[in-house]
Amino acid sequence: MEYLPLIFLLLVVFLCLLPLLLRKPKPTTKKPIPNRVSEYDSEGYNRQGYNEVGRTRQGKYNRYYNVKCYKTDLYSEEGFLDIRKNHLYLTNHARERMCERMGINDSHSMKELAFEAYQFGKSKLQLMKSERGIIEEKELEYGDSVILIYRGYCYVFTENNGLKTVYKNDRVRA
Repeated sequence: MEYLPLIFLLLVVFLCLLPLLLRKPKPTTKKPIPNRVSEYDSEGYNRQGYNEVGRTRQGKYNRYYNVKCYKTDLYSEEGFLDIRKNHLYLTNHARERMCERMGINDSHSMKELAFEAYQFGKSKLQLMKSERGIIEEKELEYGDSVILIYRGYCYVFTENNGLKTVYKNDRVRA
């Protein structure tokens, strides 16, 4: 008997919430799918101004927009996986070396600089034969790694888009 008011109160609360539980959701109208605009214009350049091999009209190269090689192969000619599917990352060793050799302490700045090096860094394929020595030395030391030169440093990337380490480069201007 003493629980009767409590049971009555719970029944009233349930009856008040019942309409909310039984209401039907509003039917959603599907929005028409807009016509898909081609990623490249009539001249073959995307919104950022790069063609499918990663070059602007002025010939500046950006590895991030070089998508042609990934249509047929898993790896690019330089040895990178498609960065849209396999994101760039930094190893702890690379973070330590960037702090030690470049004086960068901020993790965000490190990642931005590594991405810039990935985008605009010069590979062995882009250097003259006389300048390839430093990259060939690092390739012997690191095996299957991809080495890029950017802003006075050699960036050593793994075969799955990870930055291994960074070295000072005084020999090649890129």
